[in-house]
Amino acid sequence: MKLSITWKVSLLSTAILTAILLLFTAFTYFSLSEWMISQQKAVAVTLARHVAIAYPNSIEGGPGSLTDAGQNWLAQFVSGAQTAYIVSPSGRVIDHYGMAGSPGPVTAAVAHTDGGATVVKYGSGHFVRATATSRSESEHPSALIVVYVSVDTVFRYIETLVRILLVGSAGAVLLAGIGGYMVSFSALRPVARIIRTVRRMDYGHMNDRLPELRGRDEIAELTNTFNDLLERIQHAVEKQNQFVADASHEFRSPLTVIEGYANLLDRWGAQDSTVLPRGIEAIKKEAARLRRLTINLLQLAAIPFVEVSPATHLVASTIFEVVQQQSDVHQRQISLDMRDQTLKAAISPEHLHQIVSIILHNAIKYTPVDRAIRVEVQRDGQQMAITVVDEGCGIPTDKLPHIFDRFYRVDQSRDRKTEGFGLGLPIAKELAAAYNGTIHVASRVGAGTTVSIRLPALS
Repeated sequence: MKLSITWKVSLLSTAILTAILLLFTAFTYFSLSEWMISQQKAVAVTLARHVAIAYPNSIEGGPGSLTDAGQNWLAQFVSGAQTAYIVSPSGRVIDHYGMAGSPGPVTAAVAHTDGGATVVKYGSGHFVRATATSRSESEHPSALIVVYVSVDTVFRYIETLVRILLVGSAGAVLLAGIGGYMVSFSALRPVARIIRTVRRMDYGHMNDRLPELRGRDEIAELTNTFNDLLERIQHAVEKQNQFVADASHEFRSPLTVIEGYANLLDRWGAQDSTVLPRGIEAIKKEAARLRRLTINLLQLAAIPFVEVSPATHLVASTIFEVVQQQSDVHQRQISLDMRDQTLKAAISPEHLHQIVSIILHNAIKYTPVDRAIRVEVQRDGQQMAITVVDEGCGIPTDKLPHIFDRFYRVDQSRDRKTEGFGLGLPIAKELAAAYNGTIHVASRVGAGTTVSIRLPALS
């Protein structure tokens, strides 16, 4: 049978409490009974010794001798639940006094014991038996004193106490079980809400959240952590939906062009000689665009699993190569300020080349030909800072937080004139993050953009 965690907690706490109460009852029974019996043994031993001391002075009266008050001389020592025997060295009872129904007759084996006390059973009763030797003035044994003290009252008291403890324990266990269930039910109620919320969640209910709990206990922390998890999941789902929509749009455009020109060639290519080269050129261009888009998407998907190769090398040659290539390809003047030629970084030269190329290519793409572009490389503490500064059109402040989103373009119409997909900056950022680096962008519309790449530097 499958039990809920509420029942499990209740049953477990009840079982533990039951075990504790049973141990407590057993401890109380044995310790209290041992203590009370030891007290009765002490009483019996004391009584036997007192009678043994008094007996030599009472021999003259003989068995059954009376005191001045007309009582048996043993009556001054023996109470109602006690019995005293005077036994000769041969084992014959000389005198006795006490309660009816006490053990007897006294055997010869008992007659030859001296000192100590023990519990004996006689009929349905229990007695503590103690012995003591009475000696004459010449120190010769004159009699053996045997005393019996009834402990039935003690046993009844202990049995009554045990019954009270058992009944009280049963009631305590029952109340503890009910209380434990109520406490666990109340404590685990937020967990039940979490379960209901998770069962209800799908793409149509991503905005559901658990009510925040006051306090700093584990349940409140679990609730807050779960809400944070939902926030991250919702953000990831939204980003995924946006990515799928943007990727679909990017693929749709070249595929539409290719399909359109293929139909055009199929219909008119044989009759119109001007259609064939134009169609082939358009198909080649869009196929190349699809290839670049596919490569970028595959690279983005592979970055989390890329083998990071933090090879230590001088970065001067890599950065100089990037600047030289971009300057030659785009016919642009790019200044390079790298005073320290000995800077080393723990990053793959290929990945450093790709990161700097992406940033520098964006600077060239959005900076007019008559504006300056410069690259600065320097050490900043334990980091190497590569800064690309341009005097281009700049990026609006409200657009800056989104420039690293996949397929995001600051100006859609402007980007359509270029051949970008909005994937360069995301690739650069994730590659830098793989080497514990960061990319920070500061920009002002009309004044230009500054991109700072920071990577761990080595001495």
